[in-house]
Amino acid sequence: MLKGILSKASLALSLFLFSFIAQAALTHISINSRQFELGQHPKIKLNIVASSKDLSRLSIHLRQTNDDKESMEELMVQPISSFMLFAIGVEDVSDPKAKLIVSEYKGNSWRQFAVLPVFDSPFIKETAKTQIKIDKQKQLPKVVTQAAPKLASSSQSVAEKPSTSRPSTTAKVLNNKPTPTMGHCYIERQASDTLWRIATRYQSEWDLNVYGVMMAIFDANPQGFSKQKIHLIRQDVTLACPSLEQLNQYGNKAQDKLRFEALQQQHRQ
Repeated sequence: MLKGILSKASLALSLFLFSFIAQAALTHISINSRQFELGQHPKIKLNIVASSKDLSRLSIHLRQTNDDKESMEELMVQPISSFMLFAIGVEDVSDPKAKLIVSEYKGNSWRQFAVLPVFDSPFIKETAKTQIKIDKQKQLPKVVTQAAPKLASSSQSVAEKPSTSRPSTTAKVLNNKPTPTMGHCYIERQASDTLWRIATRYQSEWDLNVYGVMMAIFDANPQGFSKQKIHLIRQDVTLACPSLEQLNQYGNKAQDKLRFEALQQQHRQ
């Protein structure tokens, strides 16, 4: 009898852990660049940090307004690498204030994760080298749900709000080639890189000022700094990417600079 109870408890724990891992997927997403201009159909590269490669729980729509009429198009999405996606649509974008609506299926409901202004991102001209082709024959199965992403108001930014509305479509997530497990995000660096140089390289990708990036990296990697002092970055330690929560602690450049300089001065004493 005791064996049976332990077996059931073990099964329940396993199911709980599986559910937690499956849901704790998306931690950061931002627009890397766009390969289209106003009046053309969308082609967008996205930076992503996720703890799961199960992209069937990710939904990306493009919202635009024309003549007071709001429309929402579901974009096809394909991994480029473990930290980048490519999203493409078929409807021309004529609204200069168009936004990407990113949602994640979490806790048996769709939750809005982020609203990203499309034309705030840098434009990169499409060439033979930069062109990315979508393989429609390798579409990943979509998670079966009872609910789906809800239209967000234009005033919303980053949020996680459950939705009970039913959409006309579900997100298409395509996989053109095998990709590494999107489990742990690590910062790419050279042995001679300073914290400032690393932060300068990642500030655009994480949509954050250089001081906020340095602080977030420090918060996420206390073991990566000798004596846990921000000016003593270690060269022998692999640095993890900050979580969304850690990145969201910063954003005001003036304040982040003051906090960084105060911490640096404190650590140098």
